[in-house]
Amino acid sequence: MTTANTGILASGTTFTTQQLAVLLCAVTYSTDPQSDIATYLPGWSIVWDGTQTSDGNYAFIALDPTSTIYALAIRGSLPPFDVFKDWAAFDNWILEDMDVVTRVSWPYVTNSGSNALIASGTNRAFGQVQNMVDSLGSQKTILEYLQANGAVAGNQVIITGHSLGGNVANVYASYFISQLAAASSTFTNTALVTFAAPAAGNSDFATDLDAKLPNAWHYENDNDIVPKFPVSLSVLLIGFMYIGGPSASGITCTYKGKTVSLRDAFMLLAGIFAVYDYQQQALNYNTFNTPTDSAYTQNTIGDFFNQAGYQHEVVHYATNLNVNLPQTLVEQSRLV
Repeated sequence: MTTANTGILASGTTFTTQQLAVLLCAVTYSTDPQSDIATYLPGWSIVWDGTQTSDGNYAFIALDPTSTIYALAIRGSLPPFDVFKDWAAFDNWILEDMDVVTRVSWPYVTNSGSNALIASGTNRAFGQVQNMVDSLGSQKTILEYLQANGAVAGNQVIITGHSLGGNVANVYASYFISQLAAASSTFTNTALVTFAAPAAGNSDFATDLDAKLPNAWHYENDNDIVPKFPVSLSVLLIGFMYIGGPSASGITCTYKGKTVSLRDAFMLLAGIFAVYDYQQQALNYNTFNTPTDSAYTQNTIGDFFNQAGYQHEVVHYATNLNVNLPQTLVEQSRLV
C-alpha cells in the first residue's frame, strides 16, 4: 500500500494521510461531528462547519493538533443505505440523482484543449459544496478558508469523501488545484483520498486530475457496486458478482416495463453508459476484497441489495487501512 504524509493525534498515535481520511469520512456521518471529532480523532477540531444544503450535502474542515493539517471532508447527499432498498431506488439514484446521462463541460483543467466532462448530478453537488455556508460564522467559502489558512507553507491540505462524498471530493480537488494555480500560489502539499466513489467524469476529466494532483489515492472494495458506476465495463461485471449467492442471474426485476434478470438489467445499464466514456482515475487506484456477508446469500433482490449495502459500508474501507473504526461511529454511518 502506498502511503502519504503522516498525521498525529493528541494521544501521540501516528496515522497515514489515508488513515486520517477514512476516520474523517466516518465522522461526516456522525450525528454530532463537532463533538464526535474530538472523541474519534483526539486533538482535532472542526474549524469550518458547513450548513447542510437542501439536497443533503454536508462538509467540514478539520484541523489537527499541530495546526498544520487542514482536512476537507465531504459527505454526499445520500446516506449509504438509502440507495439499497430495491432495484427501482438504485436505478433512480444512478439515472436521476446522479444524472449521469447528461454531462456538463468541466472548465478547471490544466490543458485548455481537454474535453473534460462531468455528470450533471455531480456538478450540482459540487455547486452546493462550493457555495456552502459556514455555520461557525467565518463568512468564507471552503475555497476562501483553505486559501487563507490551509494553503500555507509547512501545511498540508487533505480533501476526502466516501461514496457520493468521494465523487464530489474528486471534482472539488480538481477545482481547488486549479484555483491555487490561478492565484499563482506555490502551495503544492494537497492530498486527495476517496473511498467507494462513483466516477465523476469522462476519461479527459480523470486524466487531467491524475496529471495535476499526484498525491491522490482512491479505494474500491471489489464487492462494492457503487464505485463501479457509471463506468460501462464495471457495471457490466456487477451482474457476475457475489459468486455463491446472491446471484444476479437468478433474480428478476422490472426494468423499463419488462421483467428481466438483475444481470440483464445491469447489462442494459452498461449499454446505456457505454457512449458516455465515464472513467475512474488510474493513479494510485487501490482495490481490495471484503468477504460476502453470509446473512445475505439467497437469490432475492432484497439479499442482493442488502449485500451491496453491507459491502459499501465505510467500516470496510477503514479495516483495509488497519483502522479500527469505533462501533458507535459504524452504527451512525448506517443511520444518517
